[in-house]
Amino acid sequence: MYFKRILITLDGTKTAEKTLPAAELMASYPETELLLVSICDPKPKITDERQKYLDAKSAELRTKGIQANGKMFCGELLPLILKCINENGIDLLCMASHGYTGIKKMVLGSVSEKLIKATNLPVLLVKEGHDPDKAVFANILLPLDGSLFSEACLKQVSDLARDFKSKLTLLVVIQPPCIPSDRSPSIQPSWDEYYQALLEELKQQAQAYLERLTGELQANGIETEFRMEVSDKIPETILSTAEDINASLISFTTHNRSGIEKWYYGSVAAGLIENSSHPMLLWRNSI
Repeated sequence: MYFKRILITLDGTKTAEKTLPAAELMASYPETELLLVSICDPKPKITDERQKYLDAKSAELRTKGIQANGKMFCGELLPLILKCINENGIDLLCMASHGYTGIKKMVLGSVSEKLIKATNLPVLLVKEGHDPDKAVFANILLPLDGSLFSEACLKQVSDLARDFKSKLTLLVVIQPPCIPSDRSPSIQPSWDEYYQALLEELKQQAQAYLERLTGELQANGIETEFRMEVSDKIPETILSTAEDINASLISFTTHNRSGIEKWYYGSVAAGLIENSSHPMLLWRNSI
């Protein structure tokens, strides 16, 4: 799988440049073109320096045989980036998050979140703590929950894993079953027996589901394993699993829901985006 036109947002910082190694890998296909974009204040000295910076980075990439060009704009970042996406046929957005918190995040760190919400493109998000020398596609973690929604990116992620010879780990986090608190102790089976029976059923379903997907992926030549975890803290469990398997990338499906649907469907994605130090590849879906 390859992307034809990749937009990379740069602001002159080393953090923003951490997206470049992954973009270079994706640009190994001759049809792929990288577009380096920077938005800055309309001051002559700043604009001249920024354009020189983009020209230098583009020239550096071209020496590696990669098609690359730089564009600098002055004005409000979000609408200009979206305009650039629409006018240039972009099919992947690469950007870095500076990992701000509190008031500083509200002022400076919300740009990446706003862009993620404003576009339906897949987004490769690299966090400030990422080591750019680490192979981004070496070990991919794909959380699933058995739904069509979570599987919406399965084909794209498996294509990436095949093309980059990545190891792909499928993860299902099983939420503990809920038992009514007013269940009478005299009812048989007991509360504990009933809970264990329900939990065992959930584990068996997840096992069968993961074994089926793993078998299909392995049959297509993709190195695949799976994990099952029981927890009601889904983002935290995904992140701890990523640490445990030394994942280099977490990939998952997200969307633009709002209100109660955002609370229910988007809380896992929000928790991962907020707290993960791993690069993330987010796929949009309208399911």
